Amino acid sequence: MKYEQKEYHHIHRSAFIVSSSLYPVSCILYPEIMKRNLGALSLILILFLLLVGLNFLFMTEEQENKENELTGSRSSYRSTPYGTMAYYSLLEESGFAVTRLEKPFTALKDRADISTLVIIGLPPAGNPDEEEFAALNDWVESGKHLVIIDREIAIEMGDVKVQTGSQFGESAPRLLQPTRYGEEVTKLELSKYATRVKIEQGAGTYLIGDDKGAILADATVGSGRVVMLTDPFIVANNGIDKDDNVALAVNLFVNAPAGKIAFDEYHHGYGESGTEGSTLAYYNGTPVKWIYWQALLITALLVYSFGRRFARPLLLRRERRTTNLEFVSSMANITRLARASDLAMQNIYSDFHSKLCRYSGLPTRVEARRLAAVVARRMKGDEQELGRLLERCEGIAQGESVSESELLKLVTRIREIEREIRV
Repeated sequence: MKYEQKEYHHIHRSAFIVSSSLYPVSCILYPEIMKRNLGALSLILILFLLLVGLNFLFMTEEQENKENELTGSRSSYRSTPYGTMAYYSLLEESGFAVTRLEKPFTALKDRADISTLVIIGLPPAGNPDEEEFAALNDWVESGKHLVIIDREIAIEMGDVKVQTGSQFGESAPRLLQPTRYGEEVTKLELSKYATRVKIEQGAGTYLIGDDKGAILADATVGSGRVVMLTDPFIVANNGIDKDDNVALAVNLFVNAPAGKIAFDEYHHGYGESGTEGSTLAYYNGTPVKWIYWQALLITALLVYSFGRRFARPLLLRRERRTTNLEFVSSMANITRLARASDLAMQNIYSDFHSKLCRYSGLPTRVEARRLAAVVARRMKGDEQELGRLLERCEGIAQGESVSESELLKLVTRIREIEREIRV
């Protein structure tokens, strides 16, 4: 006794996901489920969008509530009250060539296009290391321009030593030197945390301040220059529009050499920071990063779920290894010798009729005309031609006479239809 080894393939399914937030995904994969649950799906989508909106609202507000004048991020990517996006946009729209530096200071030697670097209120964790500071010192001494805007400044560059001291308090700052830095600046609004900067060593000039110190000063370092402003509020989104703050913010670059003005974003956590790239870091304080990780989780679940299978295994569809001509020729030869055209057609038509019933979803005892109508509508064929074919085949199977040429044409047409319906 011979046993035939059968090949199987399996139907795959997506994993059953309990979370209601993933339910729309499974519905997308199964259109029939969508049709039956359109109302429920619409409700879930509305709730999902509502939750996303609430997340954006409350998470952003929560992040902003954690920031204050002392701890707020001064990044030019930030549109919060303490960020400096408005300052960056102002310079850009004023015709300055601005860019962002998202690499360590050691990379400045490879950026010949940058002539001015702006460092604004770096977080404690973002302070440059000794190698970076040495590279920055060499870069400034080569003739570049450095602008530092911070309440705590303690640097030693070249022969210059600078240190911030007491808070400015309620004193009104005034111009100490008639320089271009003070053009169109008559009154400044400071935060209560503004400090005084003192040049303890080297050649420097106090530009704006009072008798005890300055909030704006500059110093010569080699062939370059360092400009120091001790209150980030002046250039922040919530302070740049106060009094003449905007004029001073622009005047910081009046003596800058030709070239691009780069805002240091590397030490604010953007770019090659080693912990998160600039794309994700751009969305700090928003739910976008959570949505990103949730999307990755959903994708991983979908990939995993398509490796699971369910239901019974189905027979792998076998491709016919013989051509229609070979089959028809063999059958014709048999019927010619046995004079049994009706038996040959009965065998062929019985299998053909079963395939049409499976294709149309109708029972096997259905009438030929009805079967032809359903099959023709689904395969977009000629209903009358298919009906005549079925009736003629049934007649031959029941004993009606047929010529060899007609039998060949009928069987050829049967095989053509079988290829079209692929059952």
